[in-house]
Amino acid sequence: MTDLAQVGPSVTWTNSQDENPISKKLDRVMINSCWIGGFPNSFVSFESGSVSDHLRMHIQLREAPQGNSKPFKFFNHTASHPRFLEAVSRVCNETAPLFHSRSALRRFQDKLKALKSEMVKQAYNELCAKQTEAMQNPQTSTFEAASDAWEHWHHISGIEEQFYYQKSRVQWLGLGDRNSRFFHKVTQSRNA
Repeated sequence: MTDLAQVGPSVTWTNSQDENPISKKLDRVMINSCWIGGFPNSFVSFESGSVSDHLRMHIQLREAPQGNSKPFKFFNHTASHPRFLEAVSRVCNETAPLFHSRSALRRFQDKLKALKSEMVKQAYNELCAKQTEAMQNPQTSTFEAASDAWEHWHHISGIEEQFYYQKSRVQWLGLGDRNSRFFHKVTQSRNA
């Protein structure tokens, strides 16, 4: 049991005597964990204006907001992106210092998502183009370019694997189960 959050005066009772006034906090609203789960934003307001020597209590029920709001999740692989620090710096410079913690975090999350999708698409398209060029024009330079593109794609694949590893929190990834159907199902079930 715990006290419900309170708004208003800190004392809730007075003895109503002019010569020897006494004020105390006698009234409280107690809640349990079930209440907190159902009404996490609720509070009690104590107000004067009744004929009693106690203040009136009004419990304000605020249900948990429904919708698509999900918490910000930072994945370790993101910091290895070459333009990560540039994105952080840009978001911090565009936001007033007072609002760095909340509004910048939302914009930062959007920029990180864009970086990830851009990085994966570029690496894949570059690999496909270099492999096609190597097959159409079989020379040492084209095969070297295709090999470099494969190395870059392999690096990106490793970053993506780190993402799924952190997201799923499953230890068996180290045993070699890369991006299998079962692996993705475990990740989805953890997010549900």
